[in-house]
This record gives sequence, C-alpha cells and structure tokens, in this order.
Amino acid sequence: MTEVWIALLLYTNSLDAQILQEFTSEKTCWEYYAGDQSFGKQLKRAGAEYPIRLFTNRQTKELMWLTCELQVNLDYSKRRYPLNILLPTPV
Repeated sequence: MTEVWIALLLYTNSLDAQILQEFTSEKTCWEYYAGDQSFGKQLKRAGAEYPIRLFTNRQTKELMWLTCELQVNLDYSKRRYPLNILLPTPV
C-alpha cells in the first residue's frame, strides 16, 4: 500500500481546513510548498525539519497554517479520537 500525504491549509478565523493536494511522500509535500507565497506572507518557521508553516493573508490579515499529514490519519472511520494537530503559538 502506498502512503498518501495530504497538504492541509488550516484557517484561524473560520477554524476551517482545506485539502490542497496529495503527494507520495512527506518530503515531496513540504518541498512543493517551500518558499510558496501564494497563500500570503510566510512568517517565521518553527524549528522542525518539516515544520508547520504559518502564513498571513495579505488582504484579511487572517493567519493560516500549512501542514502535511498522512491521508490515513484523516480517516475518521478508523480513528478513535479526532485529528489533533499541534499548532505553535505565533511570536
């Protein structure tokens, strides 16, 4: 079985999430969005190799988090608890 990684954009104002694209590996997912400024301005990165990235929308100033997650982790029929993504506090 092939792993499928999903790029998720999490919105802070609406507490909504948008699936952006599917990838074959976590590294490919993060590298695809490296330096991407289409969501808005990328703010300071966390210290992880593949951090959750924080963006701010240029027009609305809304904060958005970009992360890559395994698709199987998003299947609620197989999960006992809801998805738990730890978001770092913006500095």
